Amino acid sequence: MKLKWIMPAALLCIAAVGTNAQAGDIAVGIKASTLGISGEVVTNVVPMLLNARLQLNGFNYNKTITDTTVRYDAALKLRSAGILADLYPFAGKFRISAGLYYNGNKFNVTGVPSVAQNFTINNTVYSTAQIGSVNGTVDFNKFAPYLGIGWGDSVSAGSPLGFSFEVGALYQGKPKTTLTTSKPAVGLATDIAAEKKKLDDSLNNFKFYPVISLGINYKF
Repeated sequence: MKLKWIMPAALLCIAAVGTNAQAGDIAVGIKASTLGISGEVVTNVVPMLLNARLQLNGFNYNKTITDTTVRYDAALKLRSAGILADLYPFAGKFRISAGLYYNGNKFNVTGVPSVAQNFTINNTVYSTAQIGSVNGTVDFNKFAPYLGIGWGDSVSAGSPLGFSFEVGALYQGKPKTTLTTSKPAVGLATDIAAEKKKLDDSLNNFKFYPVISLGINYKF
C-alpha cells in the first residue's frame, strides 16, 4: 500500500483549515472505506445544517478477472481526493452528502497464459512465443461526482470523539481500456480488438463505484 502522497497533503489541509477555524469548528478523521484508507478534514459552514469536508483516499489490492477469454491478474490502484458538502436536514446526525472527486482509480492487467503457455484470444490460440505477454490498463473519468447518505456530525457533536457511517456511489464513467501484446502476429489485431470489447463489458459495473465507509473523528 502506497500512501506517501496522502499523508503530507492531509497535514497541509489540516494546517490550512486550522489556522482560521475557532475551537470546535474543525475535526479530523480517519476511515476505512471501499475507496481505501481515508483521511479527512471537516469544518462547519452553517451550525447544525451544513459542513464541508476535504477527503483523501488510497489503497492497492489485487483481483482476478475471469469474464473474458483470457484470465487476467489485475492490480487495482485506488487514488482519489474529494471536496464534499454534508447537509443535515433534520438538525441531527443524519446527513445527505454530495461532492466531486479527483479520480485516480485505475487497473493494470496482465494476461495469465494456460499451463501449455498459450493464450486463447477471440477463439484463436496463440503461444507466448508468438505474441509474448498480454498487458492492459483500465482508467476512468478524472473527475467523478458523488452522492451519498450517512450518519454522524463530527463538528457539531458535543463530544470531541465521534463516529460516522456512510453509503453512496461515485460516478466514474465508462471504463477506458487499452490492451496490447509485446509481439505482433498475423490476425492478432482483430482478435485483440474483440478481446478488448469483452474486457470493457466485464468491467462495465465499475461505472458506478459503490462507497461504504466507517470512520472515527476528533473535534478540536
